[in-house]
Amino acid sequence: MFLASRWGIGIPALLLSLGLLWMTVAPQAPSPHDPAYGLWVARARLRFGPLFDPLERLGLWSLTETPGWRLLWAALGWSFLVHALEAARARRPLMACSFALLVLAIGMGGLGRYLPPPLSLTLAPGEGQRVGDFRLVLEENGLSLWRQGDLIGRTMFHWGFPFLLGPYGGIAGRSHSVLEVEAAGPSGPLPLRAALDAPLAPRILLYPSLEGEAFAAIPEARRILRVQEGRWLTVFEEGTGAVVWQEELPRLADGQTLERALPGGYVLRFTARPVYRLFLFPMPTFLQRLLSMGMAFLGLGIGGAAQLRAAMSRSPGTV
Repeated sequence: MFLASRWGIGIPALLLSLGLLWMTVAPQAPSPHDPAYGLWVARARLRFGPLFDPLERLGLWSLTETPGWRLLWAALGWSFLVHALEAARARRPLMACSFALLVLAIGMGGLGRYLPPPLSLTLAPGEGQRVGDFRLVLEENGLSLWRQGDLIGRTMFHWGFPFLLGPYGGIAGRSHSVLEVEAAGPSGPLPLRAALDAPLAPRILLYPSLEGEAFAAIPEARRILRVQEGRWLTVFEEGTGAVVWQEELPRLADGQTLERALPGGYVLRFTARPVYRLFLFPMPTFLQRLLSMGMAFLGLGIGGAAQLRAAMSRSPGTV
């Protein structure tokens, strides 16, 4: 029987591994209802060019939603179940327990289709974003969750490790760093503007566009800043477009600051700020993910221990 053979586990596991590898190379599309969907499509089209449409028709931008992906997980689960029953009949309790836990892990993972999906946010220190009825703020020393001006919860986090915050569980990953810019003139600090319709602020973060450029304006100084690829700084005079300053900035570590004096008595201060990709899960979804991963790791650990024990028992003894 195919499911009872090693191929019954190996082929679905290999194809699923290739799918997971693809998802690391090509980030998957958010929900069409997600505000970030339009930006994701623009970035993906720019990156993959004419390959975008054929890959979309194959479902490779939403791989986990395709019937083939679910069929592979179902085949792997059935194969684990058959192996669990075979191990139980052969009186190998550790292997039976290992395969049974892997079956439960796949079943628990499948429940995620019926639970609320996670929310994805990208924040730098000092920034905040709406999350349902709440506002999530990334502070210098952690995360805080607010509702109508009241603090709901605050937590420290380390990227790659799960955390709990109010009614959510989450996990954070490191993304690229961005430059925070401040400006000053002969009379003191100057406010900046990130776009024509953006409010004035004492400091702004230079998030790059799809073309890798970031802009800021200093209205009082009549200066426009352009940073390309996070390093090439060009300062223009507003109105005329004349280049006032141009240089290649050195790479900055997170938190490191660089100052540049410009003609006219103006000073720019750049600080590298880390950016985090945050995934927030409603509590039922968070517990489902933890249980599924916990069962999978426990099952693999028990199976590995059983295989090691069997290998040691078959090895010739030493005198």
